[in-house]
Amino acid sequence: MRVSSQPDNPDIPVLTRALAAWFRKNQRPLPWRKTYTPYTVWVSEVMLQQTQVETVIPYYERFVRRFPTLDALATSEESEVLKLWSGLGYYNRARNFRRAAKLVVAQDEGQVPADYDRLLELPGVGRYMAGAIMSIAFDKRYAIVDGNVRRFLCRVHGWPDPKERDLWRAAGEVVRSGRPRVVNQAMMELGATVCTFRAPRCEVCPCNKGCIAHAAGTEEQIPAPRARPDTVRVHLYAIVDDGKRGLLMAERDGLWEFPTLTEPPAGDFEKVGTCRHTITHHRLRVDVYRGKFGRKAGYKRVRFEDVPVSSLTRKIHSKASGTEV
Repeated sequence: MRVSSQPDNPDIPVLTRALAAWFRKNQRPLPWRKTYTPYTVWVSEVMLQQTQVETVIPYYERFVRRFPTLDALATSEESEVLKLWSGLGYYNRARNFRRAAKLVVAQDEGQVPADYDRLLELPGVGRYMAGAIMSIAFDKRYAIVDGNVRRFLCRVHGWPDPKERDLWRAAGEVVRSGRPRVVNQAMMELGATVCTFRAPRCEVCPCNKGCIAHAAGTEEQIPAPRARPDTVRVHLYAIVDDGKRGLLMAERDGLWEFPTLTEPPAGDFEKVGTCRHTITHHRLRVDVYRGKFGRKAGYKRVRFEDVPVSSLTRKIHSKASGTEV
């Protein structure tokens, strides 16, 4: 273990300057960093919730091509928004974003509010999202704390398991010491690429000399891992009924699904394969069958390419049609 000569608290202005200099040189050329318009910042932040950057990029680019303005999103059909979102997961993000866009067009003259409290009134916008929009889009001094920022601040301060209020206070100290747009993104970028959960690359970190955890040699133990919920395993059975007028599917909360049972289907069905899928701590195994499901209330024939579907439904369709990669 390294012997630390660090003070009890890091020198925040020094760390902030190091962060800013590192970010200007090392930031990834992400598409939402080209202009920092409030709308495109908002789009990116909605998509990046619980989703990795590499996954988001193609969705973001398709989304802003189809909906280049808040007004275009506000006047859209929910089904079209969900279709563009198909496969990205956490679909309430898309529903809430569209609802928020309609409210902004109706009540804020179509302009993303440069007001923190007003942003918090919108569907899907919480403390982090409002702070991200205010700091990144409007360059205002509002703190943000996501997983990457939390990990960076915990290590810098040497905190194994801090209270949320302490994290937000520390994030506020950083954003007040530099340019908000730069330092908030720098903390997120550093956490994603250098100050990582496993095997942090402290040797190339611009803040390593002021980091209390690094000085003590405890960076890999900080922050303390959070307890995860037990894994729930679920076994389901999906039926793909393909007729002359299309596939038999039902709409559930704006997304279309195949008939799905909790027991194997009885009758003349052919099992064509198995899909595996993860949703948070649920591990799904879905056996896929082809056959005639029959006329059931709530189901209708649709063209698969015309309706929004989840990534699991797309996996089931690929398995049944023999088109999986």
